[in-house]
Amino acid sequence: MSDRVIDLARSERAQRFVTRSPAGRELFHRYVAGESLDELLLVVAERHRKGLVVSIDPLRAPAATPQEAAASAQICVDVLGALEKHGLAEGSDLTVKLDALGLSGPGPRPAGAMDRLRAICRLAGNSGATVTVDTPPEAGVERTLDIVRELRMDHPGVGVELLAMLRRTEADCRALAGEGLRIRLSKGGWRTSDEPAFSRRHDIDLSFVRCLRVLMDSGARPVVASHDPRLVEISLDLARRFHRGPSECEFQMLLGVRPLEQRRLADIGCTMRTQLPFGPNWYDYFLRRVLQRPDSAALYARSLVSRH
Repeated sequence: MSDRVIDLARSERAQRFVTRSPAGRELFHRYVAGESLDELLLVVAERHRKGLVVSIDPLRAPAATPQEAAASAQICVDVLGALEKHGLAEGSDLTVKLDALGLSGPGPRPAGAMDRLRAICRLAGNSGATVTVDTPPEAGVERTLDIVRELRMDHPGVGVELLAMLRRTEADCRALAGEGLRIRLSKGGWRTSDEPAFSRRHDIDLSFVRCLRVLMDSGARPVVASHDPRLVEISLDLARRFHRGPSECEFQMLLGVRPLEQRRLADIGCTMRTQLPFGPNWYDYFLRRVLQRPDSAALYARSLVSRH
């Protein structure tokens, strides 16, 4: 998608049309778990009533200043505190973005940034929740894994996302599998990185299956983060092949996408985790997913006309 189209979609006129139109608000309410913490809690409670667990994704832009990084960390603290207060923390997961905390760039770590991240992990562990560190290609995979290993010395429940689109990920899976790490495997998103990566969808799918086979045949705790029906069935087959029961098989899908499939996976005993993006930055999040990933546009369009 051209930068011109993206700039046009980010214009004040386009944003006003989308955020105020009935169709735009329909998109928001179906795919985003609110703009405020109170709205998020309602969605989390509704997921719990349906027997589904959640992964909460605060929508924050990369931090440009220490103040912005501190504000992003405070939102994570507020989310965990609210979940615990309302009895919703147990089994929930919080996605942490290193760029939002000011930890993704090269060079020395900003003062206090790791302390804030450790505090988030400590709060999560004390409340029965977990933390998963997001790994966008632009964040620097090696830096991300170094931070995760450091965190796990005191917080062994911390997990990390790996992207099948990157050519290095199969080797990373082999290196991390023996550590009993919780690894969320996704295809990967928009490319802004110099990391060598697969570009064809078929090659990314093959990489996903190779990585998943490594994780299933190890002490790792794989999380299958995909809406692709073929990859879901392959994942279930690999779990059976490597003698993992349904309770040892975890899937993750976005709010509003394939809700009946989410229900089916939960009903057969799998851990089905719904990813809940939330926050006032939802419009920018939606643009990135839809405009920079045409396959996401088709996915959302199908979801609007189908509950399957």
